[in-house]
Amino acid sequence: MACFKVPLLSALALAGLAPFSPARADIGTDTAQLLTMMYQDTRADCGSASRPAFLCSGVLLRATTPSTSYQFYSVSPASVSRGGVSASYLRRDAKFKTLVFNMNSGFVFDSVMDNPAGHQDYRVLCAFPIDGASDRRSGNGCGDYNLTTAVEASCNQMGITTAEQWVARYRANPTYKQGSQCAFDVRQGATHGTAKAFQQNLRARNMLGEEGFAMNNELVLSPWAVDAPRSPSILAAFYTNAAGMPGARLNQIQWYRATRQVLPAISIRLPQTSSQDASFRFEPDQQAIYPVNAAAKCDRYIESASWITRFDIGFQKNITSLSIVPTACGRSAQADQTNHFFNEMVAGYYLSPEWINNSDNRTTHLAAMRRQLICHFTVARNKPAYNLEPSRPLTGQSELNAVGCNNT
Repeated sequence: MACFKVPLLSALALAGLAPFSPARADIGTDTAQLLTMMYQDTRADCGSASRPAFLCSGVLLRATTPSTSYQFYSVSPASVSRGGVSASYLRRDAKFKTLVFNMNSGFVFDSVMDNPAGHQDYRVLCAFPIDGASDRRSGNGCGDYNLTTAVEASCNQMGITTAEQWVARYRANPTYKQGSQCAFDVRQGATHGTAKAFQQNLRARNMLGEEGFAMNNELVLSPWAVDAPRSPSILAAFYTNAAGMPGARLNQIQWYRATRQVLPAISIRLPQTSSQDASFRFEPDQQAIYPVNAAAKCDRYIESASWITRFDIGFQKNITSLSIVPTACGRSAQADQTNHFFNEMVAGYYLSPEWINNSDNRTTHLAAMRRQLICHFTVARNKPAYNLEPSRPLTGQSELNAVGCNNT
């Protein structure tokens, strides 16, 4: 089916929000507000019987396992072989309290009707009201489950077109309820009403009550050709609790390294009772890659950098410094270029054990390093090298400047 696009700035304008570009300091706040709007939008379709609601509403997200061995947005060999990639759909009428395998970080897809021109639309193949265990199924993860004696196909092929019929089949096999469920076919080009099929999927989930709320749902997507940032089209990294924050930060860094673009990390708090709602927040001090408010003026901000050990009078011990030699352009950077400089520094060095595993300051070392950079611009811009220490605590900028960037 052909899909029309509503540009993101139009979606924001409809919500009364200011449109943003990649060079906008409030991209994180705007993204959190947009996700809240999409979560609250419970429309039945996106304008026709062939445009299911997931194309323009709800939050489609994929939980991932953080790793430096692969890019978070890549498609695993197993998913390529199966022909399907799993995701979950979160909306006010599609709540769940935990992600698959209790994972706590990942990324949020841009909605098909909002993603930027030139970006490749993802394709949803099928939808399971609860986790469909797609890794044990044929048909791209949408078909027969390999532990049941019956042969599962799409709901439409099995004559199941309503939520009531789906629930009846689900309840009929208590041993393998999860495996015996059928998936609602929502593929582009399907001849039946895919918008209605997806709506029945949501109804079936809600008919399960607390049983459904306790488990994530599953949408199976066709594997995408990796071409960051055009494919897949991604709106944000996310984390669901403090333990998930490192994963979201790693996602931000991987995205920045690949695209030089800022991917905001959004805190998604999943509801823990069916009467609660999910919440979406942008926490500025939790970001690894900071929003920018102007285009980059330097090809590179850092000429070279290395980790050194120095004795510090305030700490009365040796501490580790990131000794940075700026480029000529980086050394002349003004306020609107600070975050470009900082993001390059984070992308290159934050994952080093000297920084990420710092034993003196594990909680605010990202924000503290940024303030030290600003301090050097303010009081020591012409030093041959800027020595920044993750050990230093986060203090006010004026207080830091007053002690020559060497607070303890």
